[in-house]
Amino acid sequence: MDVVPFILTLVGGWLIGVAFVNWTLRMQPVSRGVIVHVGVAVVATTAMIVGVEGGGAFIRGLPEALRGPVVMGQLALIPAICWTLLGLVSRVTVLARRPARNLRTVPEWVEDRTGVTVAFHAVPMRLRTLYGWGIALAALVAVVISIPIVNDAVPRWANQSPMIFLAAAAITALPPYLVFRAVCARRTRSVVVRFTPRGLTLTEDGVSVQIPLSRVTRLVWSASGETCRVELEAPAADRSLLLSVARHDRGVSAELPPLRARTVSWLAEAGLILVGPTGSRAKRSPAWVFEHAFDQPKS
Repeated sequence: MDVVPFILTLVGGWLIGVAFVNWTLRMQPVSRGVIVHVGVAVVATTAMIVGVEGGGAFIRGLPEALRGPVVMGQLALIPAICWTLLGLVSRVTVLARRPARNLRTVPEWVEDRTGVTVAFHAVPMRLRTLYGWGIALAALVAVVISIPIVNDAVPRWANQSPMIFLAAAAITALPPYLVFRAVCARRTRSVVVRFTPRGLTLTEDGVSVQIPLSRVTRLVWSASGETCRVELEAPAADRSLLLSVARHDRGVSAELPPLRARTVSWLAEAGLILVGPTGSRAKRSPAWVFEHAFDQPKS
């Protein structure tokens, strides 16, 4: 197998694993997502082991035209299962940190006469940076696994067992993944967001920035999921605060409360219009995206 198709196969399998883990994270109630995650991880790993034990004879019995796609599918399963298991490890870690008999709570709005305030923890990071970490991790695994294959340095016994490649992928991916989690924990900040009828105040580790709503050009409020974040674009600030990778207090989930109706009305009065997402995409990614409706010049 050439290097490029091999790497693309591994990256494609990783993308499948990422999509599956993200899908289970969006499931409600959370227990359903955990059950599906564990079930698929067990079934997929078992299928891989069974395939290793008797898959050789099965592949040899296939028509020549099908052997290549089946082998490619087996290779794609390696990073897919690896990422699924890493996601499961992350979930188990979160569950282990959860206080006994206490449900995880979502940060709540605190209302007063002049506005609403919410406090949470987040990491200053853009989505493209998060995705870049994931792609770099997948590429690292692909390169490490491909080097001995391209150089024909894989022992004969390893060629008969895709589980060896799965173990190698896990061993390669786990240290960078743990480093990424440690970096995110170290960069976690205490954030307070306050809305008033005319302004927004963003406070990070005690440093506040006040912005009139009329000066905000774009606001993203994603309440849950792997993309849970607050994005703010304005002349005085350009921030992206990601909750899903931050270190949170015990018993607090990586979520944001939905925007209050009166907050949405304040944004609308300032010229910020809700632009999406809508439809099925909104159900998959519950994000409020507001953009400033600048006055068009009259002809």
